[in-house]
Amino acid sequence: MSNDLESAANNFSEQSKKLQIAMYYTYGDDDKARKMLTGSYLDLFVIKGRFSSSSVYGAFILFFNLDYFKLVHSYSIACRSDETGDVKTSKDWRNFEKEIFEINKAGNLDEVFKGEFSAHLNKIVNMKEFPKLIKLMGQDDGIAVNHEFQRLLTDLTGYQSLDVSIDYEKISSLTMELCSSTSSKISAVDLAKGRAKQLEPEIKIEKLDDPLEGKDVKLVLNGALILSPIKGKDIASLVEGDRIKISLVDNNPKAIEVARAFDAYDESGKFKPITGRIISRKHDGAYTFFAIVARGIYVKIVEEEDRIKVSMDPSFYSNTKAGDSGAGAGNSLSLIISGLVFIVLIAVVLYFVMAG
Repeated sequence: MSNDLESAANNFSEQSKKLQIAMYYTYGDDDKARKMLTGSYLDLFVIKGRFSSSSVYGAFILFFNLDYFKLVHSYSIACRSDETGDVKTSKDWRNFEKEIFEINKAGNLDEVFKGEFSAHLNKIVNMKEFPKLIKLMGQDDGIAVNHEFQRLLTDLTGYQSLDVSIDYEKISSLTMELCSSTSSKISAVDLAKGRAKQLEPEIKIEKLDDPLEGKDVKLVLNGALILSPIKGKDIASLVEGDRIKISLVDNNPKAIEVARAFDAYDESGKFKPITGRIISRKHDGAYTFFAIVARGIYVKIVEEEDRIKVSMDPSFYSNTKAGDSGAGAGNSLSLIISGLVFIVLIAVVLYFVMAG
């Protein structure tokens, strides 16, 4: 084989492997995977941080997935002395990561502090204020990002006189897999299987008196009722066929994919209400509903409260008003007819009286 042919073959093999990695991280989405390959689809924020206080110093790097709003990987170091004083967050993330990795290898770090701080980082990502931080990064408001992260870290750790420096970059999961020196790499077995199949929620259908038995079920998600204390319908009055408002409570890739299809997933990682049609209703201490939201996609809802009103699809109100109007019109017509008959009878009676 000539050098040119060998080079072409190696390049093709490398591109195929990269595409396979991209498919893994996009859960089998071919379009996103190919865009990731070209660099036009960036799904991660790399957050580079350095901190210091009167008693502890350290640095960290976080890889945060924007599509599924979750922490993919983190790496941090912490020590009693200022080993990280010369670390600059303004460096390219590869160099920043390599530098704190080398500091860790050199030793002299406090493993207890390191473990505690790593736990603090994981807690920060799960705090309700964290979506605001990601939004500020999306707006590229570096000053606000530093201020907000310092506030969150101070509140969480209790470190006194905490000084924090934060920078961030947008990259792809493919770049993290190929270039990160600290993140775990995909095993050959997992890569062959593909993550899309691994992370699909398990569909459990009971065989005894299950409302989904015999149906074409592609996905079952968990949900909650949206309440409407004034205009809603009493939960005890809900029947099969009613169209109700539902909030998804599962926070997995499939649930997010469904919510996005309904334009019901915002950039802060919150679900918006969607409409479902009740196909099953049971009341045995608690209410259990199954609602269909799309072909083959069902939502299971368990509600223990029995004195609540449930938000209905707007068309429910339209139909109710139309029914009320129709009933009102029918009642008015009956009254008019009755009145006319009464007048005619009176006229007949008067005629015979006067004729007599």
